[in-house]
Amino acid sequence: MSWSNNPGRGRTAGKERSAALRSGLVALATAAALLWGPAAVEGQMMTEQFIPIGQSPGLSSTQTDIGQIEAVDTAARRITLGGHSVAVTPRTRIWLDRSALRQANVPGRFADLRRGRRAEVKYEDAARKDRAAWIKVAPEPGG
Repeated sequence: MSWSNNPGRGRTAGKERSAALRSGLVALATAAALLWGPAAVEGQMMTEQFIPIGQSPGLSSTQTDIGQIEAVDTAARRITLGGHSVAVTPRTRIWLDRSALRQANVPGRFADLRRGRRAEVKYEDAARKDRAAWIKVAPEPGG
């Protein structure tokens, strides 16, 4: 029952409440995405160390390159993987993927990036592929 003398007024008020509720939900969802989005990215980066080469959900083979390190330029701090020369910056995280040895992965160093080792590289900018955000490298066979 509508309190208005206009019988159509009840339906109009209901539509206005629905529209207000929808816009409120959209605003809440947008705020949640803005607040939670960076945390999810940081969470992915924090757990990346523990994920074996080629098994990063949503990243491996779509936003990363996997292959043998073709060359290492120590002076320029660059490696070549998949035909791309990639800078290893002070921000680049390097991890030794010891999952094949049934051991925990550990932080690595530039010296661990050797020609012939299997590696996975995630780039800071996937379109340019010029700087590595992180690199996972397999240990040398037998060690």
